[in-house]
Amino acid sequence: MYLHSKVIRTCLAIGLLSSCMILDAAPAQVSRTLEAGGKRVAVRIFGNSGPSVVFEAGRGEDSESFLQIARQLSRCGTVVLYDRPGTGSSGPRAEPVVLASTVADELDEALTRAFVHPPYILVGHSLGGLYVQAYARSRPRKVAAVVLIDATTPLEPPDTFVSTVLPRAGTTAAAEEAGVPESMAALRAGPPFPPVPLIVIAASDHNDTPAREALWQEVQARTAMLSPRGELVTVGGGHFVQTENLVVTAILDAATAAGYDTAACR
Repeated sequence: MYLHSKVIRTCLAIGLLSSCMILDAAPAQVSRTLEAGGKRVAVRIFGNSGPSVVFEAGRGEDSESFLQIARQLSRCGTVVLYDRPGTGSSGPRAEPVVLASTVADELDEALTRAFVHPPYILVGHSLGGLYVQAYARSRPRKVAAVVLIDATTPLEPPDTFVSTVLPRAGTTAAAEEAGVPESMAALRAGPPFPPVPLIVIAASDHNDTPAREALWQEVQARTAMLSPRGELVTVGGGHFVQTENLVVTAILDAATAAGYDTAACR
């Protein structure tokens, strides 16, 4: 296999790199496996300039749904997709309960070992949104902006928006679901959300009752108010809107508000 010279230089410079390949001649994609929290974590990095944009997937999911968006954004940023332990190409996770603080710690170590430099634009879908909120609250100086996509939030009334389809016992999804109540309580009691650009994308069609849909919108609006620079964007689709073009626009708007030049992606 013949690799682009820039990718070869990048591979040689990273001692922990277990694999490196280029899927697109431009921009480059570097894939690697590293250790974070004592677990094996698979990371893919697209592009090599501009703001660092980091994606966090939903409960028990890998990062594959963000792939097309990552390729689009890599024209103006350094985009990071990773699989949490127990998902995708990463190694297993043994804990029966996964806390948001644990995920934030693992993510921080993975980004450090991958030489992805802060501040980060964090993008979280569903439960991944709770995880990036935990990261932003615990490491505010490392965060430039946050985009939440129909995300779990500590402002939800307890036991209100619980999934009607429970994950199979013993799976990573079950362990992540088990950690939600304690994680929410910790975020409510912990440090405040930083005053960074915050865009909250809220879906309005979950096949639920009008009253519950309205309550979801209210909770998402209150989440946007966590930052004085927050904004609510309501969309007509369902929960899985993380692949839509509106997400790209929201990320670019958040990056622009944080002071980055996003012209190459518009």
